[in-house]
Amino acid sequence: MMDDLIPDVNRDLMLDANAVGGMLYDIFGVEMTASPTECAHCGNEAELATLLAFTQAPGIVLRCSACEQVVLRIVQTTDSILLDARGAVCLRISKPKLLPKEIPLENDSLGG
Repeated sequence: MMDDLIPDVNRDLMLDANAVGGMLYDIFGVEMTASPTECAHCGNEAELATLLAFTQAPGIVLRCSACEQVVLRIVQTTDSILLDARGAVCLRISKPKLLPKEIPLENDSLGG
């Protein structure tokens, strides 16, 4: 039966993944909401921010906005963060942009 494959999603508890943007930044060290991801279940490619976020549980569950299957699970304990990304074919993590090095001045304006 096709109905058995449809997840039981309580939309009253649903947010978008922007709601967990701060936590994603803490985990990955870069802004992640604009990062592209691909659902392992249906192949939907979209920005991480478009995932459906469920935060009213012991952890955070991010589901595909197209098929509603689980893409990411995040659980924080007192000493670690557990990340399950089995529902993602890929998740692009951009390298942090480095600031240009300061250019040393050979001579200052006072003739030194």
